Amino acid sequence: MSEDKKALRREILALRRDMSENDRENLDERIYTNLTDLDRVRNCGTFLVYASSPDEVGTRHFINTALAAGKTVAVPKCTGKDMIFLTVTSLDSLVRSRFGVAEPADGTQITEFTDTVCVVPGLRFDRNGYRLGWGGGFYDRFLAHYTGYSVGLCYENCCGDVPADTYDMAVDTVITENGIYYDRK
Repeated sequence: MSEDKKALRREILALRRDMSENDRENLDERIYTNLTDLDRVRNCGTFLVYASSPDEVGTRHFINTALAAGKTVAVPKCTGKDMIFLTVTSLDSLVRSRFGVAEPADGTQITEFTDTVCVVPGLRFDRNGYRLGWGGGFYDRFLAHYTGYSVGLCYENCCGDVPADTYDMAVDTVITENGIYYDRK
């Protein structure tokens, strides 16, 4: 892992942690609205979406709304160096992983990606859809073989240049509280 990426992670985490809870909730709601305004999202049958931690753009409202609407929702689970998505019926069924993130204890693995939207976390996204993640490479390895539509969520003040390596994978669209930051599809 490059020192540039480590330093950038520290900088972005400090920016996020300096935001008040009220500001974060307001920004999360605006991002949620922008995300759900996308036709691809409104018409999607299956969502692959992270269960947000306090340092990430909130997705729990999105998950609960999708489940209430009868959509299939799958949350990532790390298995070795890979990541799979398992269906959930409630956020209450999630457990803490070895990395301290919420993941499903069990569920049906999603392997068909035709009618899916993958909602991808990132500390920072750039105008080419590249992301700065937490450094484990799980999403890059997953996105390298993912054939569905991918959306990254990020706060506007955290968007900017990202040092990209050959193994880094870009998302199709980046959404911030101000709208679409990047869209290649």
